[in-house]
Amino acid sequence: MKTLKTVCCAIIALLTTFSAAGQSTSKEKPKFQFPAPAFGKVVHWENTLTLAKQQNKWVLIDCYTDWCYWCKVMDQKNFSDTQVKRKMNGFLNSYSLEMEKDSIGKLLRYHYGVNGFPAFLIFNGDGKFIGSYFGYSEKSYWMHYLDSMQTLKESTANNGTYSRPGVPPLNAGNIPSWFRGFIFNRDYSILQDTTPQGFVKRFKTTTDPFQQFALYSLASYHCDDELVQQWIKNEAIYDSLFGRDWSRSTAYKVIGNQVRKAIDSLNETQFQWAMGELLKRSDHPEWDKPNQYMEWYKKRGEWGNYVATFDGIATNSSPVGLNRAARELFQSCSEVVILTKALEYSTMSINKSPEWSYYDTRANLLYKLGRLNEAQNDANTALSLGKVKGENITETDALLSKIKTELLETKTDPLH
Repeated sequence: MKTLKTVCCAIIALLTTFSAAGQSTSKEKPKFQFPAPAFGKVVHWENTLTLAKQQNKWVLIDCYTDWCYWCKVMDQKNFSDTQVKRKMNGFLNSYSLEMEKDSIGKLLRYHYGVNGFPAFLIFNGDGKFIGSYFGYSEKSYWMHYLDSMQTLKESTANNGTYSRPGVPPLNAGNIPSWFRGFIFNRDYSILQDTTPQGFVKRFKTTTDPFQQFALYSLASYHCDDELVQQWIKNEAIYDSLFGRDWSRSTAYKVIGNQVRKAIDSLNETQFQWAMGELLKRSDHPEWDKPNQYMEWYKKRGEWGNYVATFDGIATNSSPVGLNRAARELFQSCSEVVILTKALEYSTMSINKSPEWSYYDTRANLLYKLGRLNEAQNDANTALSLGKVKGENITETDALLSKIKTELLETKTDPLH
């Protein structure tokens, strides 16, 4: 059985609501809304599986929330693409479920540790869990994942079906009684102590490996040192019950949140230990190491080290990653040499994918560097592209107005 690897990994801090928070700005929201046009809704789980089995297909569940920005981008860039739809429809029956409102969605969320969105779960016609994919990715990566799933389906067709013995049938009874109120009603009154510390205390009384595994997935951010060490101690058991790929990705959440906590508290000893543990479990250490160190340098305000680290991966970074780094530097730093590097990253993102938001970033950088004429050109380009896509271009428009005002003042100033 080939290990299933997710292509993009994201550490999502679960705050006291035990759910992931989306990151986006109002001007970046795409016009597409859920559900995706080709996806159905699950009404009866058993009927969904029966249909898939009759058609010799697998079931893909698109896990989303109404507030999830990247879910909408996934819809816009991938699920509306003809090639992607053809590929998916060939061996999958696809459904969308709102993970915070739909009753089946809530059950799936608990059972399979969905704590970040978008997320995608795949099952065979017997309801056996096959694999998961977390986060947004570009079309080429998503197609690669679909290829791996189709290959797996064909390879298991004559040799039984791949299953994970630790996963019981979908059943509300498999949820700890003290946790049900949260899953179904978001009712914290069921806990004697509603603080994160109270949750951890109840978590530690859970002895069933399935329930432990689900809770680690859903609330990894609340794990204290004792629970992290408990995970490491029991990791071989989780590997055998749930498959090493799924166990590994859950460990990535558990350890990854320890990295996040160390960064937030500027605890260097904890950061170095957690990074060592994280890289042991990472499918892509060549990316995880620089990205986590960039977060460390960002927290410490060490922008020179941030840039030096990103330089090592910039060439192979996606347009999204390049733009994110450029915008981070623009928003956080005023040093000309650093902003000049950010401008270089921004130009690379545009060369790879000339989108409106990337031109907007470069326009802001050029403006901050005092290169007003170039900033004006990029702002105009961003506005044109944004209007075509129906984006909220209010901030870009405001930037252009500032640029025009300063250009006018420069022309009327006798010293210039």
